[in-house]
Amino acid sequence: MEPGQSAESGVLPKITDVEWKLEVLTNTPGVGSENLLYTVILKTDDGNDVRFTCGSQQLQDLVYKLKDLVRHCEKSKSELT
Repeated sequence: MEPGQSAESGVLPKITDVEWKLEVLTNTPGVGSENLLYTVILKTDDGNDVRFTCGSQQLQDLVYKLKDLVRHCEKSKSELT
């Protein structure tokens, strides 16, 4: 079973909201994008929220992958109809 998966329903919880916070690392010289950390909390309908921290590039990669996933799902849906 996947982490956060409900044993009774057999499905993953739905994401209901997203919270995020930007932190700047001040112990390093300069304030470039490499000194930024994002804390992201994915709120779920079962209360088992998913929390992670990532840098600017990692967050950008995640956004691109999610957009690609949406395109793939839309393409698959259109092929079924």
